[in-house]
Amino acid sequence: MSLSSTEQKEQFNLSMGGSIPPWKVGDLPKAPRFGWRQASALIGPGVVMVGVSVGAGEWLFGPAVSALYGGTLLWLCAISILMQMFYNLEVMRYTLYCGEPIHVGFCRTLPGPRFWIPFYAVLEFTNIWPFMASNAAVPLATAMLGHLPGGDMTSLLGISMSEEALVKVLGYMVFLSAFLPLIFGRTIYRLLERIMVFKMGLVLTFLTVSVVFLVSGRNVWEVTSGFFRFGTAPLRAETVIADGHFTLTTVEDSTRYTIQGTRDRGRSLVTSFVVDQDGDRRTFDIGEKVPFDLEGRRMSMLDRARTLSEGKGFYVEVMEEGATLSAQGDIGSDRSWQARSFKIIQDDGVRSYEQLKDVPQPFAGRLGELVENQGLELVSLFKYTRKHGHLPDLDWPILAGLIAIAGAGGLANSLFSNYARDKGWGMGSLVGAIPSAVGGREITLSHVGQFFSINHQSLNRWKGWIQHIRRDQAIWLVGSVLGMALPCMMSIEFVRNAPIAGNRVGAMLADGMVSRYPDYGYILWPLALFVSFLVLGPNQIHSNDNLARRWTDIIWTISTTARRLDGNQVKFIYYGILSAYGIWGVFALAFFNPLQLAKIGTVLHNVALGSTSLHILYVNHSLLPPELRPSWVMKAGVLCCGLFFLGITVVVAVVI
Repeated sequence: MSLSSTEQKEQFNLSMGGSIPPWKVGDLPKAPRFGWRQASALIGPGVVMVGVSVGAGEWLFGPAVSALYGGTLLWLCAISILMQMFYNLEVMRYTLYCGEPIHVGFCRTLPGPRFWIPFYAVLEFTNIWPFMASNAAVPLATAMLGHLPGGDMTSLLGISMSEEALVKVLGYMVFLSAFLPLIFGRTIYRLLERIMVFKMGLVLTFLTVSVVFLVSGRNVWEVTSGFFRFGTAPLRAETVIADGHFTLTTVEDSTRYTIQGTRDRGRSLVTSFVVDQDGDRRTFDIGEKVPFDLEGRRMSMLDRARTLSEGKGFYVEVMEEGATLSAQGDIGSDRSWQARSFKIIQDDGVRSYEQLKDVPQPFAGRLGELVENQGLELVSLFKYTRKHGHLPDLDWPILAGLIAIAGAGGLANSLFSNYARDKGWGMGSLVGAIPSAVGGREITLSHVGQFFSINHQSLNRWKGWIQHIRRDQAIWLVGSVLGMALPCMMSIEFVRNAPIAGNRVGAMLADGMVSRYPDYGYILWPLALFVSFLVLGPNQIHSNDNLARRWTDIIWTISTTARRLDGNQVKFIYYGILSAYGIWGVFALAFFNPLQLAKIGTVLHNVALGSTSLHILYVNHSLLPPELRPSWVMKAGVLCCGLFFLGITVVVAVVI
């Protein structure tokens, strides 16, 4: 039985306790028609967020993970993106009904804003790290230096500084300049829409053309199949040397030494040296001084790595109880490994073989798999955990970051709701939008939303809007998968097994392309660096808007002081929050390196995305009329979303 508008309003006030002004009543407008002539109507939050999606997850964490583990873990991204789609649809469902962003809806549920505002202020900790700017600075520094930043000295405007300091200075410049575009236009959303459509077009075109002409079919298939290899986990060999990149491990007594680096334009660059003695782990990154008693060990390992990394071949070595197994060979034109020698070292001596068939079992099986999978042994995640009593030894923080930021990630997904309102979808067309500082004088924003009466006409229009946001999410889903797959294909092709250092990830692809095709370096080098910057730089604009927009909408509705302001004066709150974030961002950039910022921000995204998923179920079940509530399929999807991302958080907490 349908509720009248008066009954709906009474039900709403009972669920809220009346602590926030109730909605007004309006008429639900018609949804846009679907057709090629109305293609512009499909440019909505999904397209904007595809532009956002091709960012840190796809350009930093995706290539970083695929460089280490190939395409075997991309099934985690597939689950993440699918779960987020359920989330996105449900936050937009709320906005279609009342025109308010979902975070205002959160505060409308019991026990009320006095509880939820502090709760979400804590979760906002995930979004205060300006890692987009810090990583966007890397391709700029690389273009200026002519090589990836390392530990050498350079100068800027006559001021001598280290190359790492140059990255920091450029990070400040990128971060502060990202505030400028948010000042102009009519509405902030329209500006972001234009920026992200432009970015998405250029980046996806570059990646598609590069994959078609430069990436081997083997690597394309490895990434494509990786999205469907659910439950597969890669165990990486202790020593993997290929294409001039090296990870070399030795064990002496109870101490484990690992050196990582790369041959960069004729020089050997050590990115990290790790000493692990009885659980006491010390890591020396680029530019850090190694103690005198360890320097000899580091240099001897570097000499061995240099010898093994000469040429274009590979070397892989694993240690088992009582034996050390190794294989050496060439890398084919299709990027496959072709072994030409094998070695087994045991207490009774050293045995060498020229063909795998001559190697005795069980050593032959393991060496064959390591060669086939280029330094990886593939196992079932669940069987391994059950057998050994613990998870495989993977870089779980960076995997958690990949999962969190594949697609959109964290509280950023809630912006589908804000953007649907500013786009004028559903009842958002009656509420307004946040105006820009320059050019937005005629734009106003209502302090409260509007809902519509349930009748035959409104229900038909509602179905049209639900179909519209489903089309929007179909675009986002496809764009997000492509945005992850294409950079990973490029990563596996050009930077596989490259060491992941704090300030190198953003420009590794350009370096790898030029190393492979030096005759075309004059084209590939600047083009790849420009695209790398274009992926990361505009996303800092979105990151700046992300936090300011969310809290502007909350304050605008909940604060009694803010409700006395005129509709156009919402921009004073928006730009006030933006200014405060600018001050904090400069501080954060000064004291954290780029990969630290990315790991801190993205791992915590899982907490935010998981907890808000459960709250969305509560909001849409308690504030929406029964006729408009999500189906059991949507409820199950959002519930799984919450459990998945909270579960990843628990995994990382246990492993760390």
